[in-house]
Amino acid sequence: MRKLTFTLLAVVAFAFIHSGCAVTQYGKLNRVSESAEVSISSLEQNWRQYNVYFAGQHAGHPSAVMFDRRDDDRVIETQRWFKVEDKELLVELIDSIDRQLPIAFYYPRLWKIIGPEGHLYGYMFTSWDHASMKLVEEKKLFVLDIPFPPYLALDEGKSGFRTP
Repeated sequence: MRKLTFTLLAVVAFAFIHSGCAVTQYGKLNRVSESAEVSISSLEQNWRQYNVYFAGQHAGHPSAVMFDRRDDDRVIETQRWFKVEDKELLVELIDSIDRQLPIAFYYPRLWKIIGPEGHLYGYMFTSWDHASMKLVEEKKLFVLDIPFPPYLALDEGKSGFRTP
């Protein structure tokens, strides 16, 4: 009886540990340090080296700009992100996010997009401090839409909280 109980516990423990390995893997954002070689201005200057996308209601109210590296074999997939095709639009998007006035923990920052295996996929400029990302295939990270962050804005002379 003891042997059967021990065997059953061992099987349950093995199944529990093994099921943890099958859990979907998620990506994360890591803040780019001030001393890093990459900055939002260097990304803007070298924007053709990236697939560039923005999230938000429209170009006048972006919530994030994402830079997917072209020089690697890793891919970022998106849904409800808009592709940026020209530098003028990119400059406008970055400027719009940069002008978002901080409230609490929401202020514009540059982030590294890191996959679950620790590899760099690209960069994101946003006032959010997190994003929902998951690995859907080997070397393919899916990034969900990013809502418009709450921030204190001056919109046509009126101040107030902006929400999605």
